[in-house]
Amino acid sequence: MAAMAGDQGRRFGLANLAPATLGALLLLAALAMNERWQWAHFLPTWAWAWSTQLKILLGLRVLVAALGLAIIVWLRPWLARAVAAGRGGQALFTLVTSTLAVVAAFAATEGILHTSTWQSVQEHWDEEPLRVRNAEYGWSFMPNHAGSVVLGGQQVQYATGPHGYRAPRAGVGPDLDQPTIAFAGESILFGYGLDYPDTIPAQVETMTGVHAANISVNALATDQLLLRLRRELPRFRQPVAVVIPFMPRLFDRNLDLDRPHLDAQLRWHPAEPPSLRLVELARRVVRYRSTGAIREGTLMTQRALKAQIALVETRGARAIILVPQFLPEEPRERAIRREVLDDAAIPYVLAPVRADWRSPLHGHPDPRGSRAIAEVVVDALALSHEASPQP
Repeated sequence: MAAMAGDQGRRFGLANLAPATLGALLLLAALAMNERWQWAHFLPTWAWAWSTQLKILLGLRVLVAALGLAIIVWLRPWLARAVAAGRGGQALFTLVTSTLAVVAAFAATEGILHTSTWQSVQEHWDEEPLRVRNAEYGWSFMPNHAGSVVLGGQQVQYATGPHGYRAPRAGVGPDLDQPTIAFAGESILFGYGLDYPDTIPAQVETMTGVHAANISVNALATDQLLLRLRRELPRFRQPVAVVIPFMPRLFDRNLDLDRPHLDAQLRWHPAEPPSLRLVELARRVVRYRSTGAIREGTLMTQRALKAQIALVETRGARAIILVPQFLPEEPRERAIRREVLDDAAIPYVLAPVRADWRSPLHGHPDPRGSRAIAEVVVDALALSHEASPQP
């Protein structure tokens, strides 16, 4: 009898201790999800402001804390009462079957996700401007194509020339023999949401009288820009300058591995679909990154930008690292700019863009914002000319 009582006591103690420990660990995890943790593991995104991200993280923190409290306040007493009443086996069976049901649901969902081809978050094949696959860096624009899209009630025309560069009309390409300013960017330099005359390259060409080529492709990360520039820059016989963007708000995409990418040593890798797709989809919602991934992404970005500068300078042209600065600049964005660019002594020019100079629909600069950025580029070109040795 004493042995049975001791056995019952041990089970009762375990029924109290195990849930209490688990609940306490969850509460400690919620406590650790403070501002320092948020800055260490989360990066600004294009989709929403940093302040909005902090609200999402606050909700996640509350959820973890609530789960910990529920385990301590509800599950622990329920399990302890079941053990005291001699129903410990039944309670354990209920917990095990519930856990197995959750695991089975996870496995089934994961299996369904594996039945379709994985796409990176930036792969949009059926939207204008139309893209085509590129085995080396992911995607480029369909050449000699004209299309339009309605954004915010306004129809926007897109056209590309023979090499897939944006053009005033389909089939028209830049004159590769002329002195040229090339714009090797993503959607901002491409001019998403803008007709051709309002794009940054077109406005710079108007202001300077120097031929401009818009070789930008939407949604490219910094390493993809390097790969593309290596392929496209040799086409131009007299490059004057190459404008290369960096935006702290887009730095997060530099860490994506589910597209062709470069590592911190600038070695090329094919796309690496995540092993657990459901986990990756959840990560995309909260945008969690490990400190190691951010460190590697920072190093890769710095080396890729320096490689682009060196590549441009070997052609006798000026590389302009352009940083569109959406005002008011979030503190997290400012910190990323300093960590990636300033700490690596990478020269750049800031192009402030007021909040009312951006589209409320998709966040890209409107014609006024585009002009403000173009004026910064023109000023940078003028300073470069003045600094050049005179014959």
